[in-house]
Amino acid sequence: MKHQDEITREIDEILDGLGLRLYDMHFNEVSMTLRVFIDRAEGAVTVEDCRKVSRMIAERFARVDYLPYSYALEVSSPGIERPLKRPEHFLWAIGKMIEIEHEGKKMKGYLRKSDDHGIVIASEHGEQTVPFKKIDRAKVVEELAYDRR
Repeated sequence: MKHQDEITREIDEILDGLGLRLYDMHFNEVSMTLRVFIDRAEGAVTVEDCRKVSRMIAERFARVDYLPYSYALEVSSPGIERPLKRPEHFLWAIGKMIEIEHEGKKMKGYLRKSDDHGIVIASEHGEQTVPFKKIDRAKVVEELAYDRR
């Protein structure tokens, strides 16, 4: 996406005023869809939050030529089983059950630590340190137990 830094700054400005934050953003050049994933530090993102942010982004982008062609805009929460891509995502997920793919294997466990270099994940096989550069994919996974989420 040509103006990604400017678009990110504009969206961050909108979200800051609403007590929300940008979790992730992706532009699909085939479907011409800008997907914006929003989050808040405490509590859940509501459908009304998504509607309001979508309306505000559309209004602001109508005045600025960041995307000079027709596109679809989707605003949503990253969900319970959210992908973990950036170091700040892993920091947020400390203490949560995660699943990672690295070196052709899947590992599931509690995220114990995250720093500039990688993570420490505790599984049934003990704690293991995994550098970020070796993580192919990661996501938070929902824990299901009888009578609770």
